[in-house]
Amino acid sequence: HIEGAAASKVIKQLCRAGEEKRNLLEVIRKIGCEIAKIHMLGVSIGDCKPENIIVADDGRIFFVDLEQAERGGDQVWDIAEFLYYSGHYILLPANMVEEIVREFINGYIISNGNLENVKRALSLKYMRVFSFFTPPHILLTIVNSCKNLLKTLNYKRLGGVQVGG
Repeated sequence: HIEGAAASKVIKQLCRAGEEKRNLLEVIRKIGCEIAKIHMLGVSIGDCKPENIIVADDGRIFFVDLEQAERGGDQVWDIAEFLYYSGHYILLPANMVEEIVREFINGYIISNGNLENVKRALSLKYMRVFSFFTPPHILLTIVNSCKNLLKTLNYKRLGGVQVGG
């Protein structure tokens, strides 16, 4: 047993957060960091929905329900599942969705997560699976937030020169 709260609870708290918002967003960033570290080992988690991620009382991140974890598995699925499933808890406001996406992706990238995994998570192949329980406007906000963030990251990586579209 791990003392702590599921990431789903953190996401729900963010929707009505006051002063603790910054700390809660930092938890989302840490989750992105930890997933990137796992991916760097060549492992996919397999069932990366927020209920299966526990934030311990001391701030450490634990992944549970790991029956689907495997070497060489679909890392893109881990990103897609976390992001799109997170949208299942958030109806309003849209800016909260954007902040969650930004923190998660930034955490993933600063921990050397594969940018290509993030890009591929935006495909219809992954989004379609979550369309049954995450509202369409939230899915669209997640995708658009990721695309905007990826453009910004690409812009910075190229030294401020915008290339391509």
